[in-house]
Order: sequence, then structure tokens, then C-alpha cells
Amino acid sequence: MTSPRAKVLGGRDAVKVCLAQISPAYMSRDETAKRAVNAIEEASANGAELIVFPEVWLAGYPYWTEGWESGLQQWAGGRIRFFDEAVLVPSPVTEMIGQAAAKANMYVVVGCNEIDPRPGSNTIYNTLLFFDRHGDLMGRHRKLMPTFSERLYWGAGDGSDIAVYDTDIGRIGGLICGENIITPLRAAVSAMGEDFHVAVFPGSFALHTGPRLEEWDMSGNFWGHFVTRTHALEAGCFALSVSAYVDPADIPDDFPQAEHMHIDYARGGSQVVSPLGVPIAGPLEGSQLIYATCEAWMIKATKAIVDTGGHYGRPDVVRTILNQGGNWQVAGELYESGPISRDALKRSADQHEIEEDKVEQLADQAKLMIGKDGA
Repeated sequence: MTSPRAKVLGGRDAVKVCLAQISPAYMSRDETAKRAVNAIEEASANGAELIVFPEVWLAGYPYWTEGWESGLQQWAGGRIRFFDEAVLVPSPVTEMIGQAAAKANMYVVVGCNEIDPRPGSNTIYNTLLFFDRHGDLMGRHRKLMPTFSERLYWGAGDGSDIAVYDTDIGRIGGLICGENIITPLRAAVSAMGEDFHVAVFPGSFALHTGPRLEEWDMSGNFWGHFVTRTHALEAGCFALSVSAYVDPADIPDDFPQAEHMHIDYARGGSQVVSPLGVPIAGPLEGSQLIYATCEAWMIKATKAIVDTGGHYGRPDVVRTILNQGGNWQVAGELYESGPISRDALKRSADQHEIEEDKVEQLADQAKLMIGKDGA
């Protein structure tokens, strides 16, 4: 690091970001991936350097409900489609998105239904995939605890993939839906030093209106709005909160659960929040790409007042520890030993005038985790 400027947004004055509040081709993985490519190209043409897609956007959130009284044909048919349209990492689909990221020279974060690649397991996870501007997979994050009925569909992740990725546009971290109300977890990614906090949701919904448990939020009461605003202020970062939009026409007529889809609240509601907790874009409803310019001075000015990872913190009183593979570490210290992106290695090589492959060899010898492997 050659100057203090490099500590915020990678030394940039501003970074333009995009929230892809567009409908997936529901339960059609390949067609949805094509829509991702188109969105990446459009966002790049409009000057964005980071694009974020909603929770399990590739290729659809399970908006239906199951129980022991479920009709067998609907239940089995829905589950078979859910299985067949899940994403293997790596696979041609992730390669397609990676190639689009490389062509557009953009960072891409996309939610997907990821199926366990191990031969002995067919468990599906609610996963975020992080691609760098070279098209390499920096890493993935599996939702730690599916919420309520979500536990019928997804397995639980672990702490091994909690990370913040160091890039040339800043440090990027992310959590999935209800993980954003696990206070110690948010504290952990905050302590790792986020410039951008990605928060993905299946829609913007209120929980107290009725007659259904989840209803489209018409009055700003969606908890995702205020929890991401809170995190932006607490972490002194930009919160990129993207909520799903689903066009009813994108639900296939032959999908076994087509008549039981609760997509009323999947109308969007995405927002970009400044480090002071004030939205600078959104929340907005409807199908669209939402843009915001995130300026470095906003982080610097906020940190001068409240720097929870620095002068405003009291590590002598309270710390957040994180378990990664059986190793308990203080979250603020974990950032130094977490996954290292290809961009971070390249910048280090450039700064010290060393060949990049030699830096990677040293990282391998030190047994550091290189994000490009998608570990």
C-alpha cells in the first residue's frame, strides 16, 4: 500500500455500481444465465464496475410451500425441477458468467441454488458467487442458516467461506437475506473491512400486515431496508441491497408448483445506501437496472466520526470471533488471513515490481487461500 488513499475504494475517487433488479427465467438456469450476460453488458456500457443480482436469482427462489399434506406429483415434480436447474461450481454456466465479467471488465456477485459437487451429496445451498473482473471466481458464500420454511430446500453453510475480497475498486463482502440480522455475523464482516456490503433478498416484504405472513411492503417497513441502512452506518461502507423482481410471465406453465407461487412481494425494492445510512438510490419497484455512484469521500468522512473498526471500537471490552474450519480467530485479524483475490496479488506484485506468478508461488507456499480457485 503506497498511500492512505488506497485504503478506500482501492484508491479510487468513486465507483459506479449496478443492482440487477430484473426477473430470472424461473427454474431455467441456462436462460437465466443468458439474461445475466445481457445485464452485465448493459451495466458495463453504462459505466458500472460492479453488478449485483438478487438472492438465488440463478435460477429462482422457492416461492411455494410444502408440507406432509402436499400433493405428491406437485411436490416431487417441483423438487426434481429444483434439482435439475441447480448450479454446479464450476460448470459451463459459471464459466459463461465469468466470461461476461471478463469481457465487461466488471466484478459480478450473483445468488444461485448451488448443488454440492461431492459425489456422495446432492444437497442444495443458497449461495452467493463472487467473480472478479478477469472472470475468475474469487469465492462463494453459502447461507449459514436457511430461514423458517427455507430449511426444507437448502442445507446450512459453515464459516469457512465468510470473507471480504480485496479488489482494485475496494473490499467486497456479502450476506444473504436473514444473515443480515445475525448481529455478530455482520460485526465480523464489518471488522474485515468492507467498502461494499452486498445484501440479497427474495423481495421486499412486511411481516405484520396479513393475511399472509409475507406481504409486499408498501410503507417502508421491510426489515431489509433498515437493517442494511444500519449496517452501512455501523460499518462505514456502502450497502448494496438488491431485492428480487419476478415477472409472473416468467413462471413456466409446466412448473408443477406454478399455481402455488407466492411472488406477490417479489416486486423489487432494491437500494444503495451511503455510509451515513442514507439511501442514494432507491428503494425502487419494478424491473430495472439501478445505478449509483459511490464516492470515497463518503467513507472517509464517516470514518472520521465513527470508525467502529478503529478509534470508535473497544476491543479491550468486546470482540467478535469467527470459527473457520475449527480455528477461532478475532474477526478483525481474520481479514489478513482470509481468501486473497487475484487482483490483490497482482497489485502487490506491481507495487513491488515482482512477477505475478512468483507472488502466487509464495502465496501457495504460505498455504494462503487464493480466491480465484473459488474455495
